[in-house]
Amino acid sequence: MTTTTALLLGTLIALPAAAQTVTITTAGGDYGTGLKEAMWGPAGTELGYDMREETQSDSLAAVRMQVTSGSVTTDVVHLGSPEGAQAAQLGLLQPLDYAVIDGAALPDGAHSDYCYPFDSYGTVMAWNAKSFPNGGPQSWADFWDVEKFPGKRALRANAQDLLEAALLSEGVAPADVYTVLSEDGGIDRAVARLAELKPSVSVWWTSGAQSAQLLKDGEADLVVTWNGRAQSVIDDGGPADYTFLGSIIGTDCFAVPKGAPNPEAAMKLIAAMTTPEREAKLTDFIAYGPVNPAAYEGGLIADTKLKQLATAPGNLESSVFSKADWWTEHGEEAQVAFDEMMNN
Repeated sequence: MTTTTALLLGTLIALPAAAQTVTITTAGGDYGTGLKEAMWGPAGTELGYDMREETQSDSLAAVRMQVTSGSVTTDVVHLGSPEGAQAAQLGLLQPLDYAVIDGAALPDGAHSDYCYPFDSYGTVMAWNAKSFPNGGPQSWADFWDVEKFPGKRALRANAQDLLEAALLSEGVAPADVYTVLSEDGGIDRAVARLAELKPSVSVWWTSGAQSAQLLKDGEADLVVTWNGRAQSVIDDGGPADYTFLGSIIGTDCFAVPKGAPNPEAAMKLIAAMTTPEREAKLTDFIAYGPVNPAAYEGGLIADTKLKQLATAPGNLESSVFSKADWWTEHGEEAQVAFDEMMNN
């Protein structure tokens, strides 16, 4: 062996191993920026990964296309939990490895076998503060009480979240809502309760922007909407208020597509992204509450932000986590019953 060859071999041997490339798919935009800055960027650096991002406005469609074509390019995908449940039902996702990911960090009602929830929003009762200067309803029973809280109501033209609210208004405990909905006649019971309120509903809204405008303009006195929409009215100086009491909590989640190039690395990335510190940091970018309860400990989130987060202590206890698996299985039946009520 010549001296030159030996030197070349020595140089090759001394080269560090290339970092593992891991790809994450998000929707991009401001939300995607927050995910990068608070979660997958720092987590990837900690794990020594070369992180790549793909952006898709419809992540479920992207996963479906990749898996069915046998050409999966992403390792982790950001989905809404309903889309995560649908993707799991279609066989598009790998089961989460709870030997790596901390399943114990999820509160009751939030667990998923296929898509790990990490942030949350609430479907809430909001009201025009001019209509109710002394405060609005503090329970769904109050919301249904048209004598105690008279005025025009605006509800979403969709069964999801309203069926849960209807049962809560009858006194069903949050932990029992999906048990009742799953019983024979459970969906009909909830729809019948909605029918009782229907005469007081002036608008059935179809977009979050519309719900906020109804609240801001005073076109409706009481509005079922998402907390972010209600908060946007307040931030714009509108006469609005809302409560998380009895909110229906929806979540976003991380999943690993079936056939992902680096499934073991993907599981480690999900675990590293969803630490209390990183879920708390995401609230600097978007008013979605961490799902990991430990994110609310140790002053990780400023007290001034807590009242805007669906899963914060004091907001969570009377709430219901929307059960994405239930809606995947029963959603069509529920919507048909809801539509029949609307048309009668």
